[in-house]
This record gives sequence, structure tokens and C-alpha cells, in this order.
Amino acid sequence: LVPSAPRSAAEQRAVCRGARSPAVMSSAAAAPLRRVVSKSKLGGGGATKTTPEGEAKCVMRRSGAGGISKGGALRPVTERHVRALLPGLHRYTEGKHFRAPAFRTWLRQKLASKGFKQPTASEADRLLRSLARTRSAGNGANVEPLGAWQPQGVRYVDPEGASSIDNLHGFEQGPKGTSTWLAWNEYGMVYRLHCVDTSSKAIFEVSCSNAFKRLSVAMQRSTLSAPTEDRKQAHFKSCVTFDPRRIGVGEVAPTYTLIYLHSFSQRGPDYEDFPHYFGVSGASIRVVLPTAPLQEQTCFSDWNVWKGEKLGWRRIKFNSWFDYLTDKGGRAENALDNQSLLDVRARMHALIRSEVKRIGGDPKRVIVGGASQGCCVALDAALTYPDELGGVIGLVGHVLGSTPLDQSKKRMPLHLFHETTDQEMNWRWVKGTVQRLVDSGFNVISKRENDPSGSGHWIQEIEGQWIRSALRRIVHGTSSHGA
Repeated sequence: LVPSAPRSAAEQRAVCRGARSPAVMSSAAAAPLRRVVSKSKLGGGGATKTTPEGEAKCVMRRSGAGGISKGGALRPVTERHVRALLPGLHRYTEGKHFRAPAFRTWLRQKLASKGFKQPTASEADRLLRSLARTRSAGNGANVEPLGAWQPQGVRYVDPEGASSIDNLHGFEQGPKGTSTWLAWNEYGMVYRLHCVDTSSKAIFEVSCSNAFKRLSVAMQRSTLSAPTEDRKQAHFKSCVTFDPRRIGVGEVAPTYTLIYLHSFSQRGPDYEDFPHYFGVSGASIRVVLPTAPLQEQTCFSDWNVWKGEKLGWRRIKFNSWFDYLTDKGGRAENALDNQSLLDVRARMHALIRSEVKRIGGDPKRVIVGGASQGCCVALDAALTYPDELGGVIGLVGHVLGSTPLDQSKKRMPLHLFHETTDQEMNWRWVKGTVQRLVDSGFNVISKRENDPSGSGHWIQEIEGQWIRSALRRIVHGTSSHGA
């Protein structure tokens, strides 16, 4: 699979969701840089890790108990665990034949300190034989064993063109009542385990083949309303939703909801042409993209616009999740109007409750995320919501200094992504906000990476790569899943 060629910064800004507002460039106050976190102080050094999409190196760490159960006992290794590890086993064996003892040696290294019980020789042999077992099709024929799907991302028809869905291989669309359905291809690799010798000392191999999956959603723009705790209604105008859809079947019931908040001065409809930013195969995810209300910004008290003879000069209003009191130009965290934050917090809690109810009542099936200012609000909403949610996906943003850290949410995964050249969210101060979460024992997975477009804080195609990678970790527990 050949990744799309990087575009120049000018081309990226021109084709991806339109030109950015000058207001964003001068005031976007809520976006941090990406760096992996550990229990030690944040900084340079550490191991590197290659991600499936983008092949970018970074430092990553997840705090938590790994495979240790609540009672402290080691968990057994299951077929599901080994299947997810097939890509790594293929790299270890270089696609060559191996036997159970070699598998156990590799597994011992792979699961060291992860809280899993090392399988015995006979258990390892049974695991491998079971994973390599062919399946029976409906017509009585045998099909290949269930494998591990490792997505590599999307492919562009014109690698130098726009990153919108109409430039993707496999793009299709059509009307469906009040909504529009969209479809595209997700490319990747399928890893399968085969038993090439079924004798008492069986011989195995892991095969690898190119493949693609068809993804589809039903897109609709509407006003969403949700009841607040004071029995009022929170209205979200110009809200875009992507509901899961299966090719040949139609819309399917979602098992997860992602509420994703745009950056300062942007709108939910800006993502209408980018459903693939949220597309994850093997999961039915509903995506909700609300639009922030128009409001004046205290820090821009001298920013006025002429409204005609009758109204005269008026303060400019921006689509904003809260009111900035200061504009420090990325040098430090900006002050904000606390009441505006409390207002949006109540509105977000109402929307989350509505989606929890829609998804069946399990709050861990609702994920919140956002970019820049949207990231700040997503973290605030998740950390102050009464129940633990499925996780947070925060891009070029940070946890606000005024957001309380509820210790009951320590196990909730917080996936934070930072662009290395971001000057609006300078890592010199943003790393302290990440360190605050780490020192408090939260489950932080932080990543700092360069956007190939060279756009700094105003991330382009890499936004979709980061969102998809975090969704896979939250929904599937790994970057690979069954295929």
C-alpha cells in the first residue's frame, strides 16, 4: 500500500475544509503539542513506536493494569489476544515456518509485565491449532481462518488533490430520504495463521495479504435538542451526524457514539466531506458533530464589523465553545469566562446523556473528542460528567486549568495528540497540562507528531489519522481486529 504524497502547506490549507479564519490564527487558545506521557516528567528520550497509519515515530504509554484482573490475578491468554498479535508475530517470524516453542518465546517477550499468564507448551499448541482452523461456509466449503485486520488508511485518487471523500478510492454517494449515504474503501493488511504440518509437532506460518473493506455512513444535517438538568432544552444548530451503515443492508444500530467538537471559529458542517476521518471498520459508530454558538470574544474587544447605517459597528461574533478573556498568542494558557464554560459544560452533559440513552444506557459506549478549543471542552465535559465515559480523543488542545480532575475517572482513556510545530499550543507550557493528568494517575495516552502538511496547529489530513487510531484503541482495544 502506497501512502498518499504529502502536500505543501498552502495546498493543504486550500483543499481541506476551506481557508482558516484569521481569528483562529490569532486567538486559537486551546491546542497543545503531542508528546507521550509516563509516570516520570515529560520531555525527550524514550522508546519509539511505529503507528499503522502514517508510519510516524512517537513515544507512547498507557497507564493502567494491563492484563491484571480486578482481583490482581494474571489473566489467561486467549485466541482473541493472539489473533490481535498476528501482525507482530508475522514480523517476528518474517513470514517463515515456526513451531509452538518459538511462539512461546516470542509471546513471553511480548507479554512481559503485561499481567498475562504465560501459556504452557500444550496450551500454546492448542491456541495455535485453534487459530489456524479453517471455517465452514454456508455452502459447505471451507474458508480461510479468521485473521487480524490491520488498517493502513484510505487511498486518494489524486494524491496531490483534496483530502475530502470525493477524492477517495471507492467513493460512492446517494440520497436516502432526508439523509445522504456515503461509502469509501479502507485499505489494510490481513494476517492469518496457517498450520502447514498437522503432525504432533505442528508447523505454522503467518500469511499477510493486501485487502480493503467497504465503509459507509448516512449523513444528515439537523438541529439536535437534549434536555438539561434544569428541565430546559439544549439546542445544537447546524449539527452533522454520521450514522453507521452497512453496504447491502442499510443503516445499522450504533454500538458507540463519538461526539466531536470543532476548533474555534469552525462549524460542524465543515466535516461533511470528511466522514472517513471517523471511519473505523469492525465497529458501528455514530458520529455527532455539533456547531458552537456564535458569541463575542472579550479578548477581541476592538474587533468590529460594519452592520449598516441602522446597527453601525458591532463586535464580531465567532462560533466558540466559550469566551476567551485574553489572547496570549500561544505563549501560555488563556484566561476564560467561567460562566461561559459552565454553560457549555451543562449543554455538553445534556448531549452526552441523550447519546447514552440512544446507545442503550451504557456511558462507556459514548466517546467525546475535539480539536483545539473543542479538545478543551471535550476534556472538561468528560472529566465533570457524573459517569465514566468510553474515553476522550483530544487533538491540539489541553485540559483547562479550571477543569477539576475527578479521581473516579482515572481509568478512562485520554488520547491526546499534539503537533510538534504548533505555536498556538506551545509544548513548553502544554506539557505541564499533560503532566498534571499524569501526576494525578490518569490513563493518559499522549502522542506528539509532525503534520506532513506543515500546517502546525491547523492540522490537516493527520487529524483523521489520529482520530481513527484512538477510536480503534478504544473500541477494539488494539490497532488490529478480526478480519
